[in-house]
Amino acid sequence: MNKSLIAVVDDELDILELYQSLLGDQFEVRAFNKPELFLEQLQNPDFKNLELLISDLKMPKIDGVEMVRRAQDLGFRFPFILLSGHLDKDAAIQAVDLGAFRLLEKPTNYEVLMSAIDQLMIEHEILNVRKEVRHITTQLRELYSSVRLILSQHIPPEIIDRLVIETNSEGHVQKKMSFENLLEQLENRLDKMLESEKFLTELKNSKGKN
Repeated sequence: MNKSLIAVVDDELDILELYQSLLGDQFEVRAFNKPELFLEQLQNPDFKNLELLISDLKMPKIDGVEMVRRAQDLGFRFPFILLSGHLDKDAAIQAVDLGAFRLLEKPTNYEVLMSAIDQLMIEHEILNVRKEVRHITTQLRELYSSVRLILSQHIPPEIIDRLVIETNSEGHVQKKMSFENLLEQLENRLDKMLESEKFLTELKNSKGKN
């Protein structure tokens, strides 16, 4: 089974060695002591499966927030955790503006770090699934609009809207509904399913640590 790829960026070599030691058993860890080296590595095809970035916030020349911003400008999106010995409001605001993240205080113990990694990767996976669902739903709507346009030349619109029906668990017709309403119900139900899956996964992880 392939390990999830995690990148760690910190200008202190002993910190990088510590992260590799702590995380190496569960993840494939790539360590960088300069933000520039990490940004260069993003262009490497072997790095396309990056699932998480852990980075120091304060570093020479390029700080953690600026490094993530440059990566996003290049078209790369991944969850990230920033760590700092001195958390401040401005840094938190900037990190929030960049998207899904965790901002932790250094030094951070192993349990706190692993909890943040687990939660963030779950959230990121759910976000990706939702984006895929939205994309497929948009395609379905476009297809339905095209089909409806063709059918409307021969069938009255009110009849077309009644072509889609909803059934109960026994297969009996409950009511007739439009295609748009059917897609909305599908999206809502999938959202609830994803939220339930997230909750159950977090519950399982929390029990496993007790």
